[in-house]
Amino acid sequence: MTDLLLPALVVVAAVAALAFRAAARARESERRYRQFAAQWPDTAIALLDQDLRFALAEGAVLAADWEPRELVGRRLDEVLPAEAFAELEPKLAAALAGERLTHELGGDRAYRVEVAPFRASGGAVTHVMLALRDVTAANALRRTLEEQTGFLNAVLMQLGERVSVCDADGHFIDFGALHTAGRTELHPLEWSEAFGLQHPDGRPLGPHEAPLLRALRGEQVRDVELRVPSGDGDATTLLASGGPVTAVDGRTLGAVVVNADLTPFRDAEGRLRRSEERHRRVVESMVDCVFETDVRGQWTYLSDAWTATTGYAVDASLGRSCLEYVHPDDRAAHALALAPLLAGERTGVQLEHRFLTSAGAVRWAEVQVRAVSGWNGLPAGFTGVIRDVTAAQRARQYAAAETALMRLLSGVPSGADLDNDALAVLGHELDWDGAELWCMGGDERLRRMGTWTAPGVDLDELLAERADRRHEVGDGLVGQAWLSRAPLWHDGLCSHGECSTVALTVRRTGEPIAVVVLISRTPREPEPGLDRLLNAISGHVTQFIQRREAEARAAQQAADLQRLSAVAHELAGESDQYGARMALTRAVRDVTDANAVILWEPDVTGTELEVTAATGAALRGMTVPLGDSTVIAAAFATGELAFVSEVATDPRVAYRRHELAHARSGAWVPVVGDGRAVGVLLVGWARRRATLPERDRELLGLLAAEAAITIQRTDLLAQLRATARTDPLTGLPNRRVWDEDLARELARARRHGGSLCLALLDLDRFKAFNDDHGHQAGDELLAAAATAWRPELRATDTLARYGGEEFAVLLPHSDATSARAVVERLLAAVPFGQTASAGIAVWDGVERAEQLLARADAALYRAKNAGRARAQVAS
Repeated sequence: MTDLLLPALVVVAAVAALAFRAAARARESERRYRQFAAQWPDTAIALLDQDLRFALAEGAVLAADWEPRELVGRRLDEVLPAEAFAELEPKLAAALAGERLTHELGGDRAYRVEVAPFRASGGAVTHVMLALRDVTAANALRRTLEEQTGFLNAVLMQLGERVSVCDADGHFIDFGALHTAGRTELHPLEWSEAFGLQHPDGRPLGPHEAPLLRALRGEQVRDVELRVPSGDGDATTLLASGGPVTAVDGRTLGAVVVNADLTPFRDAEGRLRRSEERHRRVVESMVDCVFETDVRGQWTYLSDAWTATTGYAVDASLGRSCLEYVHPDDRAAHALALAPLLAGERTGVQLEHRFLTSAGAVRWAEVQVRAVSGWNGLPAGFTGVIRDVTAAQRARQYAAAETALMRLLSGVPSGADLDNDALAVLGHELDWDGAELWCMGGDERLRRMGTWTAPGVDLDELLAERADRRHEVGDGLVGQAWLSRAPLWHDGLCSHGECSTVALTVRRTGEPIAVVVLISRTPREPEPGLDRLLNAISGHVTQFIQRREAEARAAQQAADLQRLSAVAHELAGESDQYGARMALTRAVRDVTDANAVILWEPDVTGTELEVTAATGAALRGMTVPLGDSTVIAAAFATGELAFVSEVATDPRVAYRRHELAHARSGAWVPVVGDGRAVGVLLVGWARRRATLPERDRELLGLLAAEAAITIQRTDLLAQLRATARTDPLTGLPNRRVWDEDLARELARARRHGGSLCLALLDLDRFKAFNDDHGHQAGDELLAAAATAWRPELRATDTLARYGGEEFAVLLPHSDATSARAVVERLLAAVPFGQTASAGIAVWDGVERAEQLLARADAALYRAKNAGRARAQVAS
């Protein structure tokens, strides 16, 4: 018994010891749980049995109304809201089946729940262990970080290719930038080649020169300019700046580089550079001088045209005052004109003044100046353009001299020779100091005939020395000018102070008549315009002489012109063709004091000339063949006036016994209009004239021109009147004439009680004829019908085109029977094998024109409906 009890006690003791140790471990575990829960107030630990009742609860409350000790023995669905329990229940079932899961419960507060199976010592799952952690704050923090990260990502996305970012290992962080897409795994030493990075001059960047790699190595990159080629063959210019990104503890987290796109700036810079180059070339190529001065008026810039204009070098002129180059007599006016600019009262002025070249010659300049304003609104300098207007000023002087000389010439009886007054005009207007006139003497040598000296200029000694000189042609400056007939210039000082001389030839009808010598005591540059001026003066002299000779002729012609004006006025009032022609012949007879005037015009055949009007001879209608060798046919054919002194004996004169019985001399004057002869005026004088003076020839030519105008005008008026009343295709009266004739005949029938018939004719199937043969054939049919019908009618009848293919016939003093007979003849005469239909209406004595036409039209339609090619009389 003892032997059996002892082992049993040992076993019990061992079991008790094991139980004690297990209880101790459980207490230690519970203590640790409670200590853990106390250390982490946002964490709770719970143990649920198979029925989901709390076997253990430590840590923060799971619900606002429960303490941990109150939870033991309660089911989980009594503690959690129904929605939360429904979410968690499948997870608990899975944990009881041995799975380990994580679930997050939402709501006002968020919990992360670790669900794990709790196994007994035998390994079977007896409980579900829950570890709950309040992640409300963590979630809020995460959301804040996500928002910040999203914001930064959005910013970087907006920056696009302008930002490059890499981490500490040299991997691109792709924020959507196109240039890193698909290249995030490139090694940093591959960046330069992979992206084709270049120096501004096009040289490739070395592997270590990539701005992002330099920033990753800790370098602060500032304003590194580089080029990145694009797919279209162009390149983008970037300005890169950036540096490393470090943590608080100094660790390198990565690098960032911002790339500013300089392409538009470089393009604009290039355009500006090209524009500046173009402007520079424009300025350099300008004939005008472009300048700048400081506020004191000293040159700071002068274009190359300055040297071409003044002869002074640009470099030697810079820094000097602009007034040094202005003519001394114009400096005061120059300063006065610039005063408003210096005071800030005006921004620009334009003025003219004289300036001196490096050789001492005087030129004229037009200066446009604009002020360059400083910060205080006052001028800080001036810029502008100098334009050499010497040629224009000389042209004005030449025009003034020409005008003054013309006034002088108009006051003398003859302009063949120039005298001292003419020299004074030339010298004064052209701004010379002295002048001489040299003419050819009887000994075939040139001698001085006149002199002039400007007021205040002493040239007495020089002029006295030349007083007795004689020059052969070709000898000296004067003789050479006479021979060459071109201006000759001579420059150089002499004992009398002479500096510039020019000798000019005065010509009349191309031959020299004098030499003018102009003298200047200051340098003068050759002036090509002087020769043109002397040519113009020579022309004026010649014209003046010719004008004097023509004044007598003009006085004689004044009366003729007055009479011609009266003739033109009289003829303008004539619109009738025959009346205008008769008025023309009467006027020609009166103006020329002729005995007879006859107007001949081509007849309708164009083979003969027919008398269409005559004054002083009754010959209207007489003709003469154009093919004969007569003076009248020759004048018409050649367009040239012919004069015969003895009409009676000249064999070329046709019909002399009839038309020229009372004329001994005659002139055949062609009447020409629009470049062709339209007639001949025959003018005969009773007294014999040996010749036809030029004055009479001109007068007859003017009368013939007036005759051409009269003939063309009256013929045109007649054509216009005919056109307004005639159908252009058929030549028949148009609708307007028809309406007038119908109204007139109705009125006459009413007054006298006479009869009147009206018929409307319409060509059958005219549209089909047009479609088959063409519109031109249709027009020919209409014209042929009109031609065929005219002979079938009386002179008192009216045939008119009413419209389209319809014609109207007015038959005065006709009854139905006679009218039908006439219409049947017309229908039988339709050309081209075509037919026509007609409607006839007899006036009832009271109806109006519209009613009569309506009845005829109705009868026409009945004829059409009855089979066409017939006539119907209206009921």
